[in-house]
Amino acid sequence: MSDARPADEARKGLFASVTGKVKEVAGAALGNDSLAAEGQLQQAEAAARKDASTQEAVARAEAEEAARVLAAENAVADRQEQAAEQASAVREEQVRREAAAEAVARAAEVERQEVVQTAAVEAETRSELQQTAAEAAAEKAEAARLEREAEARYAAEKASADAAEKAAARAREDAERLARDAS
Repeated sequence: MSDARPADEARKGLFASVTGKVKEVAGAALGNDSLAAEGQLQQAEAAARKDASTQEAVARAEAEEAARVLAAENAVADRQEQAAEQASAVREEQVRREAAAEAVARAAEVERQEVVQTAAVEAETRSELQQTAAEAAAEKAEAARLEREAEARYAAEKASADAAEKAAARAREDAERLARDAS
């Protein structure tokens, strides 16, 4: 999925969703519950694929942002190191040390906030993934239930048709016997 262009993924997802909707509508129109359920399942899979693609894009953007923040922090650290090496007087060294300590404290606070924010995003992502998985499982269970119901209806209708066919055969035999008896 990560090698494909976003537009290609969007087209594939739209095609899968539309195909699922067509199957669902065709199944409903034809009274084919299995086809309708298959269409619903295909739509659900397309939605899940879209969600996964979105989450992958968000994760990629967060990783890029983290790399930019790390580069900025490294640049700040490099500048502080150069300033400390160039200091010649004790007083200037003391001032620079105080400034560096303050910058480190700010950077630590920024880093702490980023860690907290990253943890919150990860927790939310896990929650959304769990919710998506639960919804997909529920949809799959519902599709299986609908399929079982359709199979049961088919078996009942076949049994009814078989019984009607046997009754018709008996009726023909009775009619033939009555015709023979009448002749």
